Amino acid sequence: MVGRTLADIRDRLSELNVAVGPYRVVSARTGTPPFPVSGMQFPDRETAVEAASVATAYRSALRRYDPRVTVHGLIVCEAPWGTNAVRTGPSSLPEYCHTVAGSLFEVLSGRHRSVEQAVIDSYLEAAEETENRERLCLAMLESMATALEEHLDPERQADTLREAAGQLPRKPSGPEPVRDAIADLETAGLVDEAAIEPAAAGPGRCSRYITLQNYRPTLSDLRCPVLPIAVELLRRTSITPQMAQAERTADGWRLLVSLAGDQPAEGLSVVRTTA
Repeated sequence: MVGRTLADIRDRLSELNVAVGPYRVVSARTGTPPFPVSGMQFPDRETAVEAASVATAYRSALRRYDPRVTVHGLIVCEAPWGTNAVRTGPSSLPEYCHTVAGSLFEVLSGRHRSVEQAVIDSYLEAAEETENRERLCLAMLESMATALEEHLDPERQADTLREAAGQLPRKPSGPEPVRDAIADLETAGLVDEAAIEPAAAGPGRCSRYITLQNYRPTLSDLRCPVLPIAVELLRRTSITPQMAQAERTADGWRLLVSLAGDQPAEGLSVVRTTA
């Protein structure tokens, strides 16, 4: 299906909403639920996280018609039964996916509406096929990686991801930003384990081989969605990384990553296997 409308996105939110539930989606700035999640309640954190992603997409699409629509950073909060008070909870894999997806939607809405529409179409198709919250949130990132790869050249991909990373909280740039970035992905649950080793040669400076065990974003055995890795590196260095090689292993991926590429940045969203 293509050309999904605001009504389609709104219908998905209605499916996630319950009459009484402990979770809300609110603006990080005001602490209140903005339209289209105002008055909505959700049965668990995973459902609320998906609703936050869908609501972000809705508001991004709405700004096509009314640029005055306020930009909200949406967060998930828990409200004790029978009260309106809310409290934040620990992050999870769906919450991490929503955070990254939300920042990208804001950029795509302003610059690349055809890419934004492709992501929405792909995501809503996935929502019709599975009810697993983690899988749906991963599908959002996978859809974004695919849409950026198919619709934007490497330079515009780099600009888009750099701007999206700039909307997220800045991470400290330590002596090993690659190791720190992958550690954060482990904490978020996107990968079980990782091994990092220096590479004798690469497409740029500070090249590293990264072996990822059970890396959850997936497209096929020939294409690895590396968008989350690129975003995490850009949050630390603001220098466009280079991911030049991908090798499928028995339980994950092995990638060659350079912090600063000497060639035009490619493979920022999806890396294809070299074999």
